[in-house]
Amino acid sequence: MPRHKCRICGVEVEYSQVKVHYQTTHPEYGKWGRQLHTLMWLVLGSGVALVIVDLLYRSLNPILQYIIPAYLLGACFLLIGLHVRKLIAFRDAWKKAHLLPNEKRTEES
Repeated sequence: MPRHKCRICGVEVEYSQVKVHYQTTHPEYGKWGRQLHTLMWLVLGSGVALVIVDLLYRSLNPILQYIIPAYLLGACFLLIGLHVRKLIAFRDAWKKAHLLPNEKRTEES
């Protein structure tokens, strides 16, 4: 069965158990993932609302056809950047909390 490598601790997990792994081993990352998912749906919903407004009032304000794609692209880039930054922070925190014995010796000296 195909396996997935955890983005935080590097453990290989079966695809069917990925969500369980993140919820049990990395609950803070699981919580953040749910928040990011909510943010993504809010951005998508606001984008759909802007498209509807654009379709209804296109004759009044033709500049909306440029604003909407810029808004959606900008929001997507911000969400991706936020996710990457949080993932790096979670990975660094995991490494600090779970140092290997030989890594502890090198940091102490």
